[in-house]
Amino acid sequence: MKIRVMTYNIASCRNYEEVDEKGNAKASKPERVADVIREISPDVCGLNEVSHFSRNSCESDTQTTYLAKATGLENHFFGYAVHLTYANETYNKDYGNAVISKHPIVESEILPIPDPVIKDENAYYETRSITKAKIDLAGGITVLQTHMGLAIAESKNATLEILKALDEIDGPVILMGDFNIRPSNPLIDMLREKLFDTALIRDEYFKTFPSYELNYKPAKLDYIFVSKHFKVLDLNVPQTSVSDHLPYYVDLEIGE
Repeated sequence: MKIRVMTYNIASCRNYEEVDEKGNAKASKPERVADVIREISPDVCGLNEVSHFSRNSCESDTQTTYLAKATGLENHFFGYAVHLTYANETYNKDYGNAVISKHPIVESEILPIPDPVIKDENAYYETRSITKAKIDLAGGITVLQTHMGLAIAESKNATLEILKALDEIDGPVILMGDFNIRPSNPLIDMLREKLFDTALIRDEYFKTFPSYELNYKPAKLDYIFVSKHFKVLDLNVPQTSVSDHLPYYVDLEIGE
């Protein structure tokens, strides 16, 4: 069986096709994010930086539900990580990751990532989580989706939680998301000991951030890892500036 899997940091649906002089997005356009996902047409899509605004608290207004319905990947699960408050509490949102799928999600769970006990790095800290979803596909595939923190201690905590989760899973596994670390980071090697890094089918280094011209060194921050049950057929990183990250997808083959 052939399946297509995609990871995409959607930047809360802020649209980077139009940015100001500082590189900030000017508008929120969830319909453009949906366009990108529909064009790629994955079986399963993992999303980072997903917002559920408390001012739009009904289920139909959440970004996860909107994108699931707009793309035809109607099976969905939002993995809460943290509640963020802005502008004197007038702008609130639950924030985290999500999985949307053409196939039923039969089990789902949020795995919290512990905050560092000591926060002594010059970095932005944010509570993170791992979204775990079992998809009714090829006998059952477990998807882990996460967005790692910017601080070194956060990255270490996230990696340890991922490794712990992998040790408890039997059967096919896909791990994906925005890891905020480059392929040369030793933490990536720890994950490669457990799973195959699909980027390795490419001979050359490729970037996934930023998607547009920005005073920032291009970097590969987004990943898709797979267990030995999969054969990686192809990999693509479409060049679109709908989000500040590029979408990244792979075509896989797995025995039924």
